[in-house]
Amino acid sequence: MWKKFAVMLVLFVGMIVFIPAVNALAAPDLKVSVTAGIDGKAKEGKGAPVVIVIENSGTAFSGDLVIDVPSYFTTGSGEAIPVDIGAGETKTISLVIPNMTDMNNMYGGMSNTKTIYLYEGGWEKGKEVVHKGAQTLTTTMFYDDSKFIVTFTDNPDRLGALKTSRILNASTSQIISASKMGEPNFPEEAAGWGAADFIIIDEYPLADLSEKKQNALIGWVRSGGILVIGGSDNVKAETGVFSDHLPLTLKASSEANPEVLNKWAGTKGFEGTIPSYLTALNPGASSLLEDEGNVLVAYSKLGQGQIVQTAFSVGDDPIAKMVGMPAFWGTLFDATGHSNQWGQNPYDSPNNAIVHTVASTNELFPSFKVSTPLIFGIIIFYIILIIPVLYFILKRKDKREYAWWIIPSIAILASIAIFAYGAKDRIGRAQIQHSAILNVEQDGSLTGYYVESILTNKAGNFTFTAPVETTLGASLPNNDPFRSSQATIHKQAIVEKDAAGTTMHLRNIGYWNVGTVYGETRIEKQGNYEIQLNVTDKKLTGSVTNGFPFALKDVSIWSGTKLIPIGDLGPGETAQVDETLKTSTLLPRKSMFNSYMNPAPVNMDDLTKMRKDSVLSFAGDYMNKTSSPAVIGYTDTQIVPIELLKVKPSVSALTMLVQTAMVDVTLTDVFTVEPEMMEMSMLSEDGQFQPDSQGYGTDEYYFNEAVYNQTWQLPAGLIGKNMKWTSLELSKIQKKLYDVSILNVRSGQYEQSESGKLVKTENVNDYITPDGKVVVRIIFHDEKNGNQGRAPMLKLNGEVSQ
Repeated sequence: MWKKFAVMLVLFVGMIVFIPAVNALAAPDLKVSVTAGIDGKAKEGKGAPVVIVIENSGTAFSGDLVIDVPSYFTTGSGEAIPVDIGAGETKTISLVIPNMTDMNNMYGGMSNTKTIYLYEGGWEKGKEVVHKGAQTLTTTMFYDDSKFIVTFTDNPDRLGALKTSRILNASTSQIISASKMGEPNFPEEAAGWGAADFIIIDEYPLADLSEKKQNALIGWVRSGGILVIGGSDNVKAETGVFSDHLPLTLKASSEANPEVLNKWAGTKGFEGTIPSYLTALNPGASSLLEDEGNVLVAYSKLGQGQIVQTAFSVGDDPIAKMVGMPAFWGTLFDATGHSNQWGQNPYDSPNNAIVHTVASTNELFPSFKVSTPLIFGIIIFYIILIIPVLYFILKRKDKREYAWWIIPSIAILASIAIFAYGAKDRIGRAQIQHSAILNVEQDGSLTGYYVESILTNKAGNFTFTAPVETTLGASLPNNDPFRSSQATIHKQAIVEKDAAGTTMHLRNIGYWNVGTVYGETRIEKQGNYEIQLNVTDKKLTGSVTNGFPFALKDVSIWSGTKLIPIGDLGPGETAQVDETLKTSTLLPRKSMFNSYMNPAPVNMDDLTKMRKDSVLSFAGDYMNKTSSPAVIGYTDTQIVPIELLKVKPSVSALTMLVQTAMVDVTLTDVFTVEPEMMEMSMLSEDGQFQPDSQGYGTDEYYFNEAVYNQTWQLPAGLIGKNMKWTSLELSKIQKKLYDVSILNVRSGQYEQSESGKLVKTENVNDYITPDGKVVVRIIFHDEKNGNQGRAPMLKLNGEVSQ
């Protein structure tokens, strides 16, 4: 019997040891590799494509791949992708990260932060499976002062001149050939091309790409990208979805005059025969360069971006190899690009900024406010009731022993009454505050950003949905970038995507807590403002009509840092405008607040005003890409299509609609162009960098380099008018700090000022370019350690020619 028992014991112990080994052998054995970015490169705060390859050397796996994507210190979410991998299989997964972040920089060099997870059975209830290989997304990161140029061409050498071209205010230029990425890896979402500043099409058949990949490119243009298309015999057929948006129609073959190109590009590197086409400018397009009436370069606007087209091939010989081609590219980039697409801070994207500007006020709810006088009154009443009244009543009844239960009972009832009054708006149902800032584009679509905050009336998970052209991000107020819990962002918020759009799960939101989602959106035409405005002798007249199907409140004209009130407008209503200005034109809109210096809210007396101020500040800092005034208005209609599933909350929506205003200017007699009426930019001659502003609303700068070119742009309403310039005055020159000279356009020479003021009263037109620019050169005496000082100020006087 003992022998039998020993044998059974050995078998039992063997099974205990052997069964886990069998189970281990019967588990998935997964290895992950990752490629992120455009040719392995990405930009801080911009979208990027990601390709993930999973090899399975074990048993079949069915579950979710989850990628944690932190966007900023307190924002981010995990993205879940369903994955089924059979035994011995390899699966490739392509996705787009909408907002890449430099993990090493953000978290103090924590390069081993885990961001890739695999859950067998799904992320909700499944078990995490440990995998080999890549544990985090890695790519080469750049900031926005590096400009990305992506080329679509069969032979990258055809566009070799790009390698030596220069872009204003760019620290570096990255030339990336799309052919290195491979067509299968082209992103199917616009955000996948987010790092690109320019995309150049050189006789490449875009029409052969899938519909999703073409739509991703056109979506990238709508969001602010610049697409450059070279001329070719089959350009309309090659360009696919862009064929209806081309600025030029190419006709018969022709030749471009090299001297026209030399003058435009500021070079002498074009000569000989340059094959080109005769062209016709399409409706809505604008010319950039003409040769005796034939347009050689033109652009058309599409959303926030542009489609630029040349009448000649940019990759064919002989022009592609001419010495002047790098200068041509530089001029083209400068004429069409934006020196700073993000506004005040080139290192802060709108998606990050909206959380610490708009969301900070959007998360304040009216129900947070408790009436101090009422609470104080209840306490006083309680004291009076408890001490003298109760005492005299009980003494009179000779029941003073009842005080032991009456006093705590009254205290409990008073506490319940105070609680019920303060929480009456939070007990019934969840509350949502929705704030959005939308630009009305020239094609009628609406583009912009939104924030939606929920004040919960119960604890648990809350699920938001959005259609394809609206992104969903999550604010994580309890996130600490210096704790290891940073690696589990998906435990707080997780995203799922499908053909219908995006689903965001905010997880484990506490009772009476606030959760926030945010993102970008593009919405098909809802309407627009019908604007007819004229300025004559500083008198602004005309009308503004509400062409939207909903009422608008506080409609105003945004000029400079001022709002000219128009009033409330119902659907289809028109308001007449009759205002006296201090200037001869409306001014380019500028930010009225500094999002980094605004004081924190000290009371909650007018939350609506606080929300309006925050969206106005954000619009001025991050959504102002034009040098024009605008018409703005607010509606309580929620336009951005965000839905909260399985919950019926009360919703307070605030949407600001902004549309650029084109204003006619009628000049009579004499007029003055003040500095604030013009757009001013400064770039160093060596490196093309901007000086550092020394504070919001000041004219103080820190100049890091020796020579800067200051360019003043006249208002659009004054260019091409029948006028005579009578004087030009450059003042506030700090002669002890720098010398100043002004460009004589006719002679091509700079004329120096000998004092603290430069005044020209003769041949003033010689100092103004045909497109309304005045160029001033600033040369510092001491260039070694940099200089802090004021920039010169320009004023022009003129009169209408008879």
